[in-house]
Amino acid sequence: MPFWAFPQPVPQARNGLGVAAMTLGIVGGVLGLMIVFFWLAWLPALLAVILGAVALSHVRKGLANNRGIALAGVILGAVGLLLSVAGGAFFAVQVYNLREDERAVTAVADAEAGRQRDVVARQREEAARQLEQLEAENKKRAADEQARKLSFGGSYTYEETGLKVSLAAPQPFVPDKSVSKAPENTKVVLIAVTVVNTGSTPLSLRGSQLLFVKDANEQLLFHLTDISGRINRIPASLDPGQSVTAQEVYALPNGSSDTISVRFDHGDASNRRSVTWAGSPG
Repeated sequence: MPFWAFPQPVPQARNGLGVAAMTLGIVGGVLGLMIVFFWLAWLPALLAVILGAVALSHVRKGLANNRGIALAGVILGAVGLLLSVAGGAFFAVQVYNLREDERAVTAVADAEAGRQRDVVARQREEAARQLEQLEAENKKRAADEQARKLSFGGSYTYEETGLKVSLAAPQPFVPDKSVSKAPENTKVVLIAVTVVNTGSTPLSLRGSQLLFVKDANEQLLFHLTDISGRINRIPASLDPGQSVTAQEVYALPNGSSDTISVRFDHGDASNRRSVTWAGSPG
């Protein structure tokens, strides 16, 4: 028998690629179903498609006979790739939504912080305005207090009522029998205060008077009473433009300092202010 008549050995089927493709396809599909591992699923799925395609090529060439397994590997690999892409898309959407939520929360927090800053800024501005107003009022009050400390002959006008008051220097006065007797060793002086209504409406002077007349030692001078009617008193009211000079008589002890002070009060209970004159009697 010729040697060529002997039967030739049949080549063994190369089915390993198909099996590997199906195995990798299963792994890729399982990983794709587990969303958190989508980033791992694409590699075995892609390899399953590639190896399955090569295995199908071998089947067509007659080098393998596991067409079903190779085709299953390709299909499972494609499914794994789709699941991987879907998982990536889902994850990307979740990350995007999370970032949008964070941006929204940050925007709300920034808006609230901005509102709080605006509130604090307004409070600071209001505090600064009030402080400035208080300082201005204190300066005005201090200036007004200084303006109400006068020398004899000086005048002051109450802005609220328009009353202008002035006091001449006290003059020596010789009392007669109509004036109450002065204590011994005293010097009698006449004090005259002039009040003028500079406003446009009648002005009440109830409670406006020469309250205190003191010497330099803060001792009250003795007030002498006149019964003759020659000495004018402060009237109860003044018409617009009307001027009245009121007079009082006091006894100044000879042993005290020659400097005396006179205080005049005017205003209602809530806004009563005094004007003080000081100096030596004439």
